[in-house]
Amino acid sequence: MQLVANPDNQLKVSENKMPSLTKLLSVTLLFTALSACSDDWTCQTEGKTMYSLNTASGEIGSADKGCSCDEIRSFEIKEFGRVDEDSLKKDFNCK
Repeated sequence: MQLVANPDNQLKVSENKMPSLTKLLSVTLLFTALSACSDDWTCQTEGKTMYSLNTASGEIGSADKGCSCDEIRSFEIKEFGRVDEDSLKKDFNCK
């Protein structure tokens, strides 16, 4: 708050709303930036397809973003009856 004189030389209390607006804008931008940077991927399967889903953005990505090597192995055994260990090592860095 600050005191200002109007044309009639009367003192009037004036609130400066800019700092609160700046704080609100800063908090909003921070929240937006943090939510956009979320890297929380979950493993998903549908039929013979395995993929990862970003829970914050809804983005779909490759299985290695959200699926563990054990999940990929289990999926391959269930769907294809075998696991290609060389491909797992090469494509997903599984050991």
